[in-house]
Amino acid sequence: MRLGVLNAELSIFTIEGLKELEGIQEKYIKVQMPEGAKSDDLTFFYISSRDWIVLNKNHALYEYYATIISCYLELSVEGRRESVRRAPTDGIRKALEILDNVIMHRSLMYGKKGRAAV
Repeated sequence: MRLGVLNAELSIFTIEGLKELEGIQEKYIKVQMPEGAKSDDLTFFYISSRDWIVLNKNHALYEYYATIISCYLELSVEGRRESVRRAPTDGIRKALEILDNVIMHRSLMYGKKGRAAV
């Protein structure tokens, strides 16, 4: 698997397309996708065992989500709540909810001082 590093401190990586992930696709990716979605439609996914957020560089909104994810992980709790409240689409709101789950997982792993667990 060829990963690029988007933000090492926040453990955010990139991958160009998802076809080369065949070995882990079923385990980590398919369970995070809506029923009937194509793998190319997936914007990002989380591998909890490695604590990696992986963005699909081939997704049409890659740049947009790369910015949103990096910024969201560094917001305060109140800032994140406000961002979810103001999310312009259900898709973005769902992405932010997924990131909240990542933050919760990280806070359990690293404590409150851990990676993006403000």
